[in-house]
Amino acid sequence: MEEVNTLASTTPVTRDPGGEPSIDELLEQARQFEETDLPRARSLVQQARVLARSNRDPFGESEALYRLAELAYASGMSNEAFALALESRDLAHRCGAIKTGVSALNLIAAVQFHAANFSEALASAMGAVELYRTTGERSSEGLLLNSLAVIQHSLKETDKAIVTYEAALMANKGENRPDLDAITLANMAKVRADRKEDLLAVSLGEQALLLAKDHAPEFVPEILARLAMAYVSLSSLDRAAACLDEADGVLRDRTARRVALSPGSVVTVRIARGELYVAQHLRDHALREWADALDLAMQANMTEMALSLREKLSNLNREMGRFEQALVHQEARYALNEEMFSRGADLRVRTLQIQHDTEISRQQAEILRLRTAELERMVQLRTDELEAFQVEAFKRVAIMAEFYNADTGAHPDRVGDMVAEIAAELGHDDEFTRRLALAARMHDIGKVGVPDSILLKPGPLTAEEYERMKLHTVRGHEILAGSASPLVRLAAEVAHSHHERWDGTGYPLGMTAHTIPVSARIVAVADVFDALMSERVYKLAWSTIDSVNYVVAGRGTQFEPDVVDAFIRVMLRREPSLAPAIDRSMLS
Repeated sequence: MEEVNTLASTTPVTRDPGGEPSIDELLEQARQFEETDLPRARSLVQQARVLARSNRDPFGESEALYRLAELAYASGMSNEAFALALESRDLAHRCGAIKTGVSALNLIAAVQFHAANFSEALASAMGAVELYRTTGERSSEGLLLNSLAVIQHSLKETDKAIVTYEAALMANKGENRPDLDAITLANMAKVRADRKEDLLAVSLGEQALLLAKDHAPEFVPEILARLAMAYVSLSSLDRAAACLDEADGVLRDRTARRVALSPGSVVTVRIARGELYVAQHLRDHALREWADALDLAMQANMTEMALSLREKLSNLNREMGRFEQALVHQEARYALNEEMFSRGADLRVRTLQIQHDTEISRQQAEILRLRTAELERMVQLRTDELEAFQVEAFKRVAIMAEFYNADTGAHPDRVGDMVAEIAAELGHDDEFTRRLALAARMHDIGKVGVPDSILLKPGPLTAEEYERMKLHTVRGHEILAGSASPLVRLAAEVAHSHHERWDGTGYPLGMTAHTIPVSARIVAVADVFDALMSERVYKLAWSTIDSVNYVVAGRGTQFEPDVVDAFIRVMLRREPSLAPAIDRSMLS
């Protein structure tokens, strides 16, 4: 319970309207694997981040960044957790995701706390409390105040810590959070015990124990251990032994049921048992107990507990006249303290470096913007002329790629016209619609690299021939990529991705849902529809209604549902008489 608890964010995130998992669904799936499969959980959160980025959803991305930071911290990767939490905090601040910003600040405080940067941790924790209060909510204020008080206690500001813990209890009133009350009361008992106010420590510990048994059972062994230490201080050794026996019983029961044990709870119980042995004059037993506890603390990277145990072992060995062993523990304690200081200094330097790099990047971006604004104005006219020439050249190559068709050159033009209508129906602006209509005319430019024996084959293609045919998407991208023209770059994107499918079974990359560029999702519908309507060497032309219903049948599997819906509206404007014959069963 010395942990600085992180706040679970409840920031609303965008849902995917298609069949793929949405951002919050991916994050919820990840939460289910956090205890059993961290790599799987991290993969799911990374997918949520990619989806949020592709959807231009800063709320979802900031939440995913925070969750990645949380998982990195749970894996012991403090530096990575710190950097991700800073990124989440900054993005949350820019987009107004207040609760995610609170969570990120609290996690930053946790990393700083465990690097012994208590002053920096205090500033971050206070920032989290202040930011949370701007939401007008109260449900998590007690948790945040508890974290703040833990840091104040570590800074030896025990009076402030007690006041903050009491404020946490007040914040919990009316929120029905007895679990938080149990944690807070137990931490208050620890403060009182450190101040040698043992009767108060026992009273608070007993209250915490009653609540924890019903509402926070995972903390019961640690509360019992701290209660036992308070009883030892009061020379109530039988009561202390009873508490520790009960704690050991809980730990054994959880082990038998294969419930994960908190290393902090196990170490605290062993420390308390050692204190009892010392009080019972069983010093050799205490040495063994504390040595085992030290091994566990070192394995779990519990540096503060390891420092405390080194001090206890050094003092007890000295009292027993074992001066060489005492010196070994004292030197190890000194080395561990130096390591903590170095780690804290590294974190402070990293914080400053990240802040410095962010500010330098911002300044450089502003300088570049000012320098290029005038240049862009001067070259715009020349760029427009060059782009027009380049596009015309590529369009002629695209027409060559369609030369085998009976309606030479007409297919790209029809696809471009249909794409423009669909894009406008979806609400895209005029500039994007204009560029996409031109880019769509080059979607099959890569077919210039496909042999005529395949393009003109009247029967079905072999598996090998089909694989060669699929390469036209890659070839088209290679032909168009690298241009300075935004329009040609858009055409490269379309050429590469217009055979991807909404359900992930397309080619060449097997992209799914919104990871497929919106340009390609629109062109895919227009291309398939016009191809069905056209006569080819290997098929007759389909009727309009059969072609429309084929597209409708692919809604949610081959095509994005929203694009199909826009396509239907376009077709009904073109031919209102189609309405009765459209298959509505797939549109729900």
